[in-house]
Amino acid sequence: MRTRRFARDLIWILVVLLAAVIGPVVYFSLQAQRDLSEKFIDGAAELAVETFQSMVQSMNGSIEMVRDWGASGKASLADVHGLNGLLFPVLKRNPMLFGISVTNTDGTSYYLTGNAEGWRTSETTTTESGRFSVQRVWDAGGQQVSEKKAPSQYDPRQRPWFLPTLSEQSVYWTDPYRFYNRKVVGITASVSVAHRSENKQSVIAFDILLDDLFRKIHRMAPSENSRVFIFRRDARLYMPVLDGASPDFRSIGAVKDLLIKKMVASWMAEDPKSGHVFSVRHEGGRWWGGVRPLENANRTIWVGVIVPETDITGGVSRRRTILGGVGLFVVLCAGGLAFWMIRRYGHSLDDYADLYDRNDPEASIRRLISIGEGRAVEFKSTMRMNLHTNKPGKEIEMAWLKAVAAFMNTDGGTLLLGVTDSGGISGLESDGFANEDKCMLHFKNLINRHIGAELSKYMHFNIVRVDEKMVGVVVCSRSVQPVFLKTPKSEGFFIRNGPSSEALPVSKVLTYIRHRE
Repeated sequence: MRTRRFARDLIWILVVLLAAVIGPVVYFSLQAQRDLSEKFIDGAAELAVETFQSMVQSMNGSIEMVRDWGASGKASLADVHGLNGLLFPVLKRNPMLFGISVTNTDGTSYYLTGNAEGWRTSETTTTESGRFSVQRVWDAGGQQVSEKKAPSQYDPRQRPWFLPTLSEQSVYWTDPYRFYNRKVVGITASVSVAHRSENKQSVIAFDILLDDLFRKIHRMAPSENSRVFIFRRDARLYMPVLDGASPDFRSIGAVKDLLIKKMVASWMAEDPKSGHVFSVRHEGGRWWGGVRPLENANRTIWVGVIVPETDITGGVSRRRTILGGVGLFVVLCAGGLAFWMIRRYGHSLDDYADLYDRNDPEASIRRLISIGEGRAVEFKSTMRMNLHTNKPGKEIEMAWLKAVAAFMNTDGGTLLLGVTDSGGISGLESDGFANEDKCMLHFKNLINRHIGAELSKYMHFNIVRVDEKMVGVVVCSRSVQPVFLKTPKSEGFFIRNGPSSEALPVSKVLTYIRHRE
């Protein structure tokens, strides 16, 4: 049991030391991966956000300028040529602008867009006979090329941006969508204009093309195998032109890319506002991802970045090498400590020592008997009775007291009283004690008189019934201080030497005590 305890303690020491090494290595490696992932993801996301915000700021400036024109009466629906002169240059300077609308609350509208040769305008009004539109084509110089009048079902007040804009004080931005009359992805920014003199409102709207911008963001991958994607807050993913299909926002369920599906699902499971990076397993590898809003006001458009772990392990490997060197040093120290403990305490690991189990005393006694006498086990037939003379003898008591002192001076051991040298169970009944309590009291008195009461803490005495006979069990542990066996005339110092207790001469006692520390 002592050997098992030593092995157990040694294993625990090594486990703790290895945990002290492996724990920091694993922690700092994961932290390094997360740090580098955040660097990759934040860099790409910030670049995408800056690109988008730059477009937003540019469009906000342009649309607020047009609103000022409207508020001052310059941009009036009653003066089409005046609108052309103001808005043609605005459309020309902003290649992302697809079209400009000016609409009032009675449904009258002006819409400007470009074509290959110049410009095209559409003016929609309501008359007693119904709604009709006048469509005009203008050349690059602003001269009218053609004009066409036709009934129209178009009502700008039904557009998704019209009513929300009337209650907004600032620029209103719609979610990205695919324009109906042109298969491109875009967004509409709109502002309201109050005409106090006419007691009515009008709305100015910019239809903005996002295909080029979104494709540019898609190409902002921070590493060779990483990817960038865009989606709306309703979890519809922007898909650029693929296999001849028009670009559009598709639901996550319709997206075939399993990696993006995993990333979006993982992000939705997290706190979407946290901005933390997260990871998923995909096709045997780990991918790190992060999601950021392209615009903070409504958070309608989001950009996601996903990076394979293999693209960021270069820096991590360098950190792992440093941590691995530290870990190897600690492991070598742990091995040296284990070797020192074996050298220091290995001599005391007797396989027979401390085999007595108090939870199963009878089985322990039989096991000790089966092992036989040795360095840590000894048998005595009686505690005080000389079986040859059939009288109590002091020499009988001193014989087992020597064994107890020797066990305590060496590495501990177990003494069985009531067991013959051959392993037969003779019992303590021949000692003639009136009861077990008297037997235990006699044992205690002998220990106090010949060894010392202060050393009784290093031993435990118990009486066990085996085959209906009393067997005394004395379990001794190694004493931290030297134990002397006292008699009225002298003191002796005993140690275990094989299966016997051997007295050391005075000349050797000090040397032995010094080396046993």
